[in-house]
Amino acid sequence: MKRWKPVDFKELYCFLATVLLMPHSKKQQTNNYWSKDPYISTPIFSRLMKRDRFLLILKLLHFSDNDNVPVEKDSLVKIRRIVDHLRNRFKEGLVPNENLCIDESLMLFRGRVFFTQYIPSKRHRFGVKFFLLCDCDTGYILDFIIYTGATSDIKYFTDRYDIGKSGSVVMSLLEPYVEKGHTLYIDNWYTSPNLLDTLHKMKTNACGTVKSNRKNMPKITENLSGGEFTYRCREKLLAIRYKDKNGK
Repeated sequence: MKRWKPVDFKELYCFLATVLLMPHSKKQQTNNYWSKDPYISTPIFSRLMKRDRFLLILKLLHFSDNDNVPVEKDSLVKIRRIVDHLRNRFKEGLVPNENLCIDESLMLFRGRVFFTQYIPSKRHRFGVKFFLLCDCDTGYILDFIIYTGATSDIKYFTDRYDIGKSGSVVMSLLEPYVEKGHTLYIDNWYTSPNLLDTLHKMKTNACGTVKSNRKNMPKITENLSGGEFTYRCREKLLAIRYKDKNGK
């Protein structure tokens, strides 16, 4: 702390640039980014800023005002200002095309937070789970929700619509984009007949895989051979079942 001096805009800009550059040149330890060993050296980091100064800023970096802590419980209180700012800027950055999609993403993180998730099917397996709304044509992230359990930024629509928790995630992310003719693509954790009916009433199309035991799901009982498909229509809802040549 005796070596501390205030950070100006230029230095903080270099600090953030260093953090963003690090994943493009992965090292075993943070100190290795400033190593002079010719086999692992990356000179750009020492040009951006000194190692000790970077580590000191990293140690003391803080985003919240401890003298003005909100009364309500917020698991992201330490980074709330940053999260809200990023979400607003993401929404302003692009007018989306017709096709949108919602899915989960796992950001690698092994720190001490209670909402760390373990998902074996994901690449990193351990980390913080995000619900992402993306533009299909560009891959741009329009909005996101960090999953923190009961305190997640999810508006529950179960009193107004019978769509469950997964449907509330969809409606929370899609709320600014309904009534505009978009088409949404989702997987079987979100898809349900009730959700698709609700979106259709809001002039929003939807398509996705679905679990056969979903509430109000049209029953398809026909036995299929390999390479065949069957379908069932109900009002404005179409359910298709396909069986490939391997019998799946």
